[in-house]
Amino acid sequence: MGQQNIPTDEEVDLGSLFKIIGKGFQNLFTAIGQFFKCLFHYFIVLLVFIRNNSIKLGIAVLLGAVIGLVLDLTQPKQFSSAMIVEPNFKSAQQLYKNIEFYHELVKQKDSVLLAETLNISKKEASKLKGFYIEPIKNENEKYEFFDKFIQEVDTTTVRNIDIKEFKKGFTDYDYKYYQIKVKSLNNSIFEKLSIPIINSVANNPYFRNQKKINDQNLLQNEKVLVKSLQEVDTLRKIYNEVLITEARKAEMGTNITLAQGVKKTDEIELFTQSLELNEELIDNNKTKAETTEILNVVSTFSKVGEKERGLFKKYTFLLGIGFGLLMLAYILFKQLNLFLKNYQNTDNQ
Repeated sequence: MGQQNIPTDEEVDLGSLFKIIGKGFQNLFTAIGQFFKCLFHYFIVLLVFIRNNSIKLGIAVLLGAVIGLVLDLTQPKQFSSAMIVEPNFKSAQQLYKNIEFYHELVKQKDSVLLAETLNISKKEASKLKGFYIEPIKNENEKYEFFDKFIQEVDTTTVRNIDIKEFKKGFTDYDYKYYQIKVKSLNNSIFEKLSIPIINSVANNPYFRNQKKINDQNLLQNEKVLVKSLQEVDTLRKIYNEVLITEARKAEMGTNITLAQGVKKTDEIELFTQSLELNEELIDNNKTKAETTEILNVVSTFSKVGEKERGLFKKYTFLLGIGFGLLMLAYILFKQLNLFLKNYQNTDNQ
């Protein structure tokens, strides 16, 4: 009588597991297939819809584009020019407020006050179409400011703040450079606007006082650094003279060598200190150069503005798309209304 192969419980469990896994993969692939089938179905429905309504949509887009083209050709040409500035003494917020004030006057068409504020004629002021300002964003600036921040605060504060938290608190007023853009119908007005915009911040008594204090501090710091550097150089000369004198005394023997070693160490320390003072003096002079003005002008407005371009700003594009969307909404509404009527008739039956 032959020995029967009786499957163990473990073999039965493994077989059931493989069946479940196989069925799971089958369901997964079936679901994926159904998804792409459904996606293809709706794509075909969309193509059929476009084919059935292409003439209506095309006429609507063409009509809007023609009307927009007429408006583009009849509208006066608009020009723009930009100026890049570097505010000092945390004056960026004041600069923002001034630019927003000018833009508000343009919106209100207050040519009289705008002309008086910018020192231009009323006719020139009436041609202005907008004032805009935005920071020139650079992610590296955030890391530089964070590095400077952690060097200035104590270690306890540093432990409680990280770069992500610091970046969250970084506002548009904290960047280094800003672009001021002006739009106008007058192509030669931009150069006249530079000085009034700069003076609107530079003549502020608060910032003038901040600059005065900063200049005094930098000058005092420069005097201290120069005097310290002179004293260190004098000490270095004295040490060198002592070393030369003692080196000539042969009768000093071993003691001479020890004395020279001490002097040499002191001379190296003085040399290192001299280098550090020089670096501090360079940094001081760099800061002085960067803060010469309350508002540093990196590049001013051009003498002649550039013509405003861009497809998305033209009425030809905007009205063409607008009319097309309106026609699409009308067709969809019409089909929805037809569907509701058919649904109501079916329900009544």
